[in-house]
Amino acid sequence: MLLAPPIELDALLDAELRQGAIDDPFRPAVLRWAAARALPADHDAVLAQLEAARPGGRGQRRFRWRLPVGSWIPLEQRLRWRPAEAEQAGRYPNEHAGRLWLAPVATEHLAWLAEVAKDADPVRAARATALLHEAMPTIEDIVAAAVAGADPWADTYLLWSFVRQPVALAPIRGLVTALAARYAARVARTGGIVRGRTYPFFDQPMVSATAHLATASAALGEGVGWVNRQLAFLEAERRPDGGWGDPRQPSDMLTTIAAARLLGSIDPSFDPLSAVGPLRAMAAASGPRPSLIGPEWPWLAVELARFEAWAPLAFTERFRWPNVAQSVIDPKFGVPRYEGYLMLADLFAAVPALGRGRTSIAFMDLAGFGKWNKDHGQQRGDDLLALLTSHLRKIPGSRTIRDGGDEFLVVGAPGTVDLEAKLASFCAAWPEIQRSALAGLPVVPLRIAIEDEPADKLREARERLGVSIGKVKEDHPHPPEEGVIVRYGE
Repeated sequence: MLLAPPIELDALLDAELRQGAIDDPFRPAVLRWAAARALPADHDAVLAQLEAARPGGRGQRRFRWRLPVGSWIPLEQRLRWRPAEAEQAGRYPNEHAGRLWLAPVATEHLAWLAEVAKDADPVRAARATALLHEAMPTIEDIVAAAVAGADPWADTYLLWSFVRQPVALAPIRGLVTALAARYAARVARTGGIVRGRTYPFFDQPMVSATAHLATASAALGEGVGWVNRQLAFLEAERRPDGGWGDPRQPSDMLTTIAAARLLGSIDPSFDPLSAVGPLRAMAAASGPRPSLIGPEWPWLAVELARFEAWAPLAFTERFRWPNVAQSVIDPKFGVPRYEGYLMLADLFAAVPALGRGRTSIAFMDLAGFGKWNKDHGQQRGDDLLALLTSHLRKIPGSRTIRDGGDEFLVVGAPGTVDLEAKLASFCAAWPEIQRSALAGLPVVPLRIAIEDEPADKLREARERLGVSIGKVKEDHPHPPEEGVIVRYGE
């Protein structure tokens, strides 16, 4: 059972939502926190504030949103975060603090704008879209500059910030992948561990940057071969206080969130609840509001709240599915094509903590779809497949992949034991789903072959299931409306 937090995050964020400054650069994080809880939030006021602002000069990266100014913050407050960087914090206060603030301000703004751009109100959506498009060239410049690899902490922190925000990542995935590839190539020469390049961390193993990079590798599939080594390094670097930090630094909330979130989403044996207490202790020690330097507290409070909501989930819900490139997504049906299955197979094979567990894999088709498609037209056939994938995507703890035509693979998260039961419930509901959406047209039932396999054997499982679904088709040429599921293997 969780202990009562020393800092009441929800109360702090609720007060910030109602009373916080509209032009606070961390405001979008609070708006997104509110949206996740279905709380009313004034998106139009923030849109209007951004529209009225003028893009900043060079120091403001030419955004309409501003960054706090580090020189206004007392040195002792700035040095609560990464005190070994005292010289940089004293000589270059804005640059030192800006390294912390730029990534979350940029990615939370982009994610918020991308979400508002899908709003049902077309005027609000158009306003958000215009601001999003205006910001993208500067975002591209920032990520492209990071590919040079001059500052491992800041570069990988930017990378981590993007891969955790899929809606912000999508329009800039190519450059973010290039940044991940840059650091994947570098760690290939250092045993998978990111090492510092400048004082005070020159050639020191960076816990924070390694957690950032491993998170990105698992999400993008770039450098995934090093993830297992990086997980082992992070497990070994955990401190007696339960947190994580960089060499000669105290444990800090940001590094602890990065390490615990990664381990909890990839290693079934790691209990992320064990990080909740240390994080609360660090938050309480920072003052009445959780902060590293100060102005970023609303975003950090949101991060802590997100972590506390995520940590108690079962591993199958915590597991983070790789972020598939848009080029791999079937444009008609919104699910990955077979390349997305191979990406999963590579991740599971590369990380023994994932691969040694068993998972359920299902191969399905629509019985008689070819004739149905011919009788009712290709557009209706596309409508039926889109209806199917839209509902399959909602099955928790699973990923749907289009194998080709009307055939789909459904993969359970590592450790899944109830995929068959979920698919059985879906099959039972499928006739009514079809009738409601495609009134007057005959129901096309599902045929499913399913088996449990070691997660690191996905490639072999696909071949076996291809044979199995063929047998199901032979044995059940005309299944009932509620479909048929046949289990194979042990």
